[in-house]
Amino acid sequence: MAPVNGQEVSSDRLGHYLNGIREMVENHHFPTLEELLEVRANSSGEDRVNACFDLFTHFIFKSSELAKEYNDEARIFSLEINYEQGYFRTLLNQAFIFFVKGEFDKSVDLLNQLESYENYETFHKIKADCETFRSYIFSERGDYDLAYEIALNLLEHGEAIDDPYTLMRAYSAISHFYLRLGEYEKALENCLNGLDYILELKETRFVFPKIDEIARMTHKLEGSKKAREIYDLYLDLEKLVEAPGSYIQSVVYMNIADIYIEESELEKAEEFLIEALKLIEYNNYRFRKPRLYVLMADLHLKQKDTTCAMNDYYKAYQTANTIKAFDVVKEVSKSLSEINQLRGNTDESIFFSNLYQSVSDSLFSVESEQKLKILEARQRISEISKQKEILEIKSQSQEERYHLLAIILTLALISGGFATYSYLKVKKKNKLLYSRTKELAMEKLNQKKKVAVANKEDSVEPPIVSSSNKNYLDEDIKDIILTKLDRLEEETFFLDPKCSLRSLSNQLQTNQKYLSQVINHEKNTNFNNYVNELRINYLLNRLLEDKEYRNSKLAYIATTSGFNNLNTFYSAFKKRLGILPSYFIEKLNEDES
Repeated sequence: MAPVNGQEVSSDRLGHYLNGIREMVENHHFPTLEELLEVRANSSGEDRVNACFDLFTHFIFKSSELAKEYNDEARIFSLEINYEQGYFRTLLNQAFIFFVKGEFDKSVDLLNQLESYENYETFHKIKADCETFRSYIFSERGDYDLAYEIALNLLEHGEAIDDPYTLMRAYSAISHFYLRLGEYEKALENCLNGLDYILELKETRFVFPKIDEIARMTHKLEGSKKAREIYDLYLDLEKLVEAPGSYIQSVVYMNIADIYIEESELEKAEEFLIEALKLIEYNNYRFRKPRLYVLMADLHLKQKDTTCAMNDYYKAYQTANTIKAFDVVKEVSKSLSEINQLRGNTDESIFFSNLYQSVSDSLFSVESEQKLKILEARQRISEISKQKEILEIKSQSQEERYHLLAIILTLALISGGFATYSYLKVKKKNKLLYSRTKELAMEKLNQKKKVAVANKEDSVEPPIVSSSNKNYLDEDIKDIILTKLDRLEEETFFLDPKCSLRSLSNQLQTNQKYLSQVINHEKNTNFNNYVNELRINYLLNRLLEDKEYRNSKLAYIATTSGFNNLNTFYSAFKKRLGILPSYFIEKLNEDES
């Protein structure tokens, strides 16, 4: 495995990569829009679908609407000709459109839908892109532990199957994770590891975003001079091919503005930020907005305009809150603490400093409910503080200022108390859920042992009891399926990660329709929930009895319980029990000690 912890990148090595990028772009033929449209017009079947995908790629960073139009066309054709890979790719493309728009919940829903399909994992590129987008979203939201774990799992999977594309995407996810944390050396190291595979595979569609990422990281590590040299390369290559589009261009303008702010060339910085704002507002790139407003605040601070800077930080907070970008909330809280200190507002400075620490602590919390409650409380406090600033501008009266400050402090205490109450309430709820889960698991385990002893003494099989009186299926067929299904449950068929309705029906020597009907009526659930519940029940018994297994890595526990990945495991466990597996294991260990 290549290192993911990062190391110092030499200028010679960086130069080697930049030369490789230049050579690849100069020697690559980038088809024009006219050529792409001609290919689409003269093709049919799978070639027609793939031609639509090429048009999607052409437009995705330029016009989300046109990209969606060609992706929708590809979906229709894929369904007509039963092109499974093409249909999966259309779901992935739509998820990326939502990602570009900052609609992360919709993007995740589509990724989950894609992951539920039986043959999803056989298409390595689609799986790699799906997991990469999922990691991106977790990073943007500040769920760093999940983002990093998904990226590392993808990296290990890429190494196991020796697939350059999967490795390329995994390093991109890891680089993005470190970039969001502000660990630029590690981000750059992993970015260049991914670039190795981009050059090997000649994936030119990733080149312009990579140049921008390298320039941004280099700016933080080596200063503005080196970063501007890299952006010069960007501008040179842009002359050779069609511009990559407003999505990439907007962030490039932001990063160039960041350089000019540092160099105190404030007029140039303002020009680039205005251009970035136009592109972002016109295309509604929601998750670009928080950082844009932070940069505008930095510019106004350089211009000694603290009032405008405060307003920009509030805009950054509101837009970050909309997409749940907790890392920006943290950064803005720190800035508000510093700016209030500069203005002599000691109490407000201390308050925002405490807010910064609270959000910092919550970013790595495994209890998502606590994080959301804290964020909701902090949002209300921020809105109150904004109203206070507006009123301060309108009135310079010392008496009014002290009166307003008293109101703010009172509301802050109330909101802080609400956050503390929410935290304790969630903690109490989790303890209660844990206690009930453990009691039920112990009871089922004891019952299972008693049944096993009884069955050993009495060889007569227990009768099958139907939970439904509906004549949805011949009774003999139903009883045969149930008998075989119970036997397979004892043999833990559900521990096979590739277990599916099709594979299980083959084992039972019946058809999928009959099996699905039996599970729906007799087990009162669908196939996926049925299998996941068996896995969770099996897992609970093993966690109770096997301490060594209990202290294994969660990734190992997930796979040995039949889950394909940690994300599905977390979701199934939380849905079934209301708490996370890490919390349940932690409490089990505490009980024993």
